[in-house]
Amino acid sequence: MLDRWRVDAQLDTLHDGERSVKLEPRTMRLLCVLAAANGALVRTEALMDAVWPQVVVTPGSLYEAVAQLRKVLGAQAIATVPRKGYRLALAVVTEEPSPVASAAGAATSLGPHSLAVLPLRARLLPHSHGFIRESLLDDLIAELSRHPQLTVVSLGTMLNYEGHHRPGAREAGRELGTAYVVDGLLEVQGDTLSVRVQLVAVDQGTQTWIDTVELPLAHWWDTAGIVVGRLARALNLELLGHAAGVRTPQGPAQSQALMLASRAWVDLFARPETRAVTAQASAWSQQALALAPELPMASVCQAFCRWRESQFGWGDAAPAVLRAQALQHAERAVTLDPREPDAHYVLGLVAYSLGQTARAEEGLRQCLRLSGSHAPAHGLLALIRTRRGHPEEAAALCARAFALGPREPLRVIWYLALAWANLALHDYRGAFEASQQAMAVNPDFGTAYLTGAAAAHQLAATEEARSWIAVLRERTVFKSLQAVEERLPPAREAAHRQQMDELLALLAAAGLP
Repeated sequence: MLDRWRVDAQLDTLHDGERSVKLEPRTMRLLCVLAAANGALVRTEALMDAVWPQVVVTPGSLYEAVAQLRKVLGAQAIATVPRKGYRLALAVVTEEPSPVASAAGAATSLGPHSLAVLPLRARLLPHSHGFIRESLLDDLIAELSRHPQLTVVSLGTMLNYEGHHRPGAREAGRELGTAYVVDGLLEVQGDTLSVRVQLVAVDQGTQTWIDTVELPLAHWWDTAGIVVGRLARALNLELLGHAAGVRTPQGPAQSQALMLASRAWVDLFARPETRAVTAQASAWSQQALALAPELPMASVCQAFCRWRESQFGWGDAAPAVLRAQALQHAERAVTLDPREPDAHYVLGLVAYSLGQTARAEEGLRQCLRLSGSHAPAHGLLALIRTRRGHPEEAAALCARAFALGPREPLRVIWYLALAWANLALHDYRGAFEASQQAMAVNPDFGTAYLTGAAAAHQLAATEEARSWIAVLRERTVFKSLQAVEERLPPAREAAHRQQMDELLALLAAAGLP
C-alpha cells in the first residue's frame, strides 16, 4: 500500500477503491524501486540501472517516468533531491501476498484472458546483441498491455524468471495464476535472427499457436517495431480465439458477458466477413450487453455488426437506420473505454460509411496511438487517405498492415484499399490484381467485384468484366448503379466524388445497369 493506493505490481496497476490506473511497465518498476527504499534517497544512476538494465537511455526517460507517477500519485508523492536523485514521500505498507493457486488443475486467478510472457531463451545470440532479449520482452509486454481485454503480468514480475532456474511455461502459468503463457526462442543462424514464439494454454499444457519471424540480425533496429507488433497482434487474436472456444461460464454475469463478447469479437476480427458469421456475432454480443450493459467490447461488436448489415444488405432495417445504430454503439464504446483501440477503429469505420472522412481518419489515428500493432487500422486508413485525395499513401499503409497481420481475414479490406488507390491513380492493372487478391481472401466480399469489374473493363479483360458484373447482380446488393451510389459511403469531398464518378462510368461501360 502507498497511502490510499493499493499497488498490484504483477499487473502494473494502482487501485484507490474507486478507480484503477494502468501504468507503463517501466513506470511501475520505478515505483517499486523507490518503494523498496522506504523513503530513503535512491540515486539517479541506481534508478536508471534498475529500471533500464543493459539499455542505453538518457535521464529524460527517468524524468518522464517520474512525471507520470506524480500525475497519478500527486505532485508531492515523489521528492526530488537536487543533483542526487529521488525518494518516495508516501508511507509504504507491505501486505501479505494472497496465495496463488499452484496445484495441478487449480483455477486461473487472473481470469480467462490473462497471460504471462516469459523471457525468451537465446541460442547463439552474440554478446553485442544480448539486449534484444530484454528489449523484446519489454516491448511485447507493453504492446500486449495496450489491449484492455487482456490481463498481462508485468515486466518486473517476469524478469524474476530470468536465469538457470527458469520454469517451463505451464509451471510459470500455475505460479502466476494466468490462463496462458508466451514462451519462445531467439536463435541466430549466420546473419539471420529467428524469433520463434508460442502460446501455451496452462490448464491443458498444450501449445495453441506458434509463429516464427526471421530477419537480418543487422536490421533489428529498423524492424523491431514490426516484429513486436506482428507478434502482439497475432497473440491477441489467438488468445481471444482460443478462450472463446471454452464453454461459457455459469458464474457472475460479467464473466459470462465477457466470454460471449469475446466470441463475437473473434468472429468479427478473425473470421471471414459473411452473413452467417455476422449474425452469430450479433447474437452473442446482444446477449453480452443484456448481461453487462457497460461492457465496451460488446458495444464494439454491435457497432461492427450493424455496419456490416448496412453495407452488405444483411439486416432487416434500412441502411440509414443500421448506420445510425452502428454510430450509437461505436460512440458508446469509446465513451465506456477511451483506451480501447477497437472502439476507435469501429468508430472510424462507421464514420467513413456516413461520409465523415475527417472524423474517420482521426478515429483511426487515435486507434494507432493506442496500439501501433492494430493492422486493420493501418489498412482502413489507406482507404480513407485515398478518399481524401492521397492515394499515393495507400501502398505504404497497406504494407504495414500486411506486415503486422499477414494472415488476418480482414486483409480483404487492405486489398480493397489498394484497388481503390490504384483506380484513383489510373493504375488499372494494379487495381485488377488487388481486386482478385481480395476475392481470393473472401469470395463473398461484394465490394471487390466493383473495383475488379471497373479495372477489367478498362483493361479490355472482357470475360472477367462480364463475369464480375454477373456476380454483382446475382450475389450482392450492388445490382445497379443506383444501388452502388446508395450503398457506398457518401462522397462529400471533391477527390472522393471524382473517384466515385469514374467508378460509376466504368461500371456502366462494363454493363452494370
